[in-house]
Amino acid sequence: MAEWGSTSTNTNTGFSNSEESQLLDRLNRIENSPAGYFAVHVHLSDLRANNKQPHFIHIATRAFDLLLENYDATLFSLSNLDLVLICHNIPVDEVDLVIDKVRTLFNEDPLAEVDDTGFEDNFTTWHDLSSTEDFAAFLSVIADMSLGAERVAEEAARASALKRARGEPLSPRNLSDLNKKLMSMRISDLVQHQTCLLVRTGGDGEVVFRENFISMGKVRERIAPDTDFFASPWLFQYLTESLDRRLLGVLSEREYDDDFEPISINLNISTVLSRDFQKFHRVIGKRSGNVVIEMQVIDVFADPKTYGYARDTLQERGYRVLIDGLDPLSLQYFDPSILGSDFLKISWSTALQDDGEDRREAEIKEVIAHVGKNSVILARVDTEKAVKWGLSLGINRFQGFFIDRLAEIISNGKKR
Repeated sequence: MAEWGSTSTNTNTGFSNSEESQLLDRLNRIENSPAGYFAVHVHLSDLRANNKQPHFIHIATRAFDLLLENYDATLFSLSNLDLVLICHNIPVDEVDLVIDKVRTLFNEDPLAEVDDTGFEDNFTTWHDLSSTEDFAAFLSVIADMSLGAERVAEEAARASALKRARGEPLSPRNLSDLNKKLMSMRISDLVQHQTCLLVRTGGDGEVVFRENFISMGKVRERIAPDTDFFASPWLFQYLTESLDRRLLGVLSEREYDDDFEPISINLNISTVLSRDFQKFHRVIGKRSGNVVIEMQVIDVFADPKTYGYARDTLQERGYRVLIDGLDPLSLQYFDPSILGSDFLKISWSTALQDDGEDRREAEIKEVIAHVGKNSVILARVDTEKAVKWGLSLGINRFQGFFIDRLAEIISNGKKR
């Protein structure tokens, strides 16, 4: 009886019912009694890209309809667009007629060409399944294809699940509403702090500054839990500029005495040059030396000229400038001392101690030599191991969750 190999979606995994897995099942059933069976593998995956359009593939598939209706044959449409026809006691000439029709559909594609001898044919491969050797070779090919299809399906499922978890992508359509919510919502309770600590040998420490920031994850929870803020970098930046203004508004309402504890604020360069920052500056006044303005390195390189103007303006007013977002990889491509900032923040990761450690350490030591050890901050420090590694290179300023715990211990010790 004629069959179509048909994929039905398995809601649990989605993999076991693929065409490839069904073809493998069919071959396993044939293996014990293969007499009269042969297979034709049509390599549509090797067509030129413009010939792989869905309607072309659909027409090629429908060309087998009469054969499937009148003979014991099954057609499998594989995930890579290949077709596999399993035939049982069917005259080869009948199958040839159909293959020729399919070949004619793609007669302008080099894949469909046959050499003068008629022996070289890249369009199809025929397998005599009654031959143990040929059966084993074909089974191996399909098994590999099945594994590949499963991997692709698994990756697609993970990507789909991640997309659902992230929610609707941020787009121009929903950006306006989100921005209105952001500008009207209460944010003072979302302002968080993270300490940058000067660590001395012997375990003592001194606060360099406390970074004031608002977690975008917390903002998302409050105004748009079903929206993926990170789907578009440019729209996300627009949101962060709005968040900058709200954060500056909160900080401008605080009272600052002459010796208040140093703080840092991570801002877009455009925000530094805005009226909102001018208002903040009027509040801070001559105490600007206790404020560090952090800017992302990606923002710096997007417009170096504007960064240079913003940096000079800040430093002339007494602020200190920090470049955030550096990592060991980026240090391979430029000398960060050319940025003229007061601080550089390098992110820690375990990769710093992977293979090639000596090279990475040499690069960071060179940075320290150029900008001075008092200007380098090792960030995202989550373990004591990271602190020891930094100290071994001459770094003595650290920031991260481990540092927050260390700063709390030091503070409680001083209170006693």
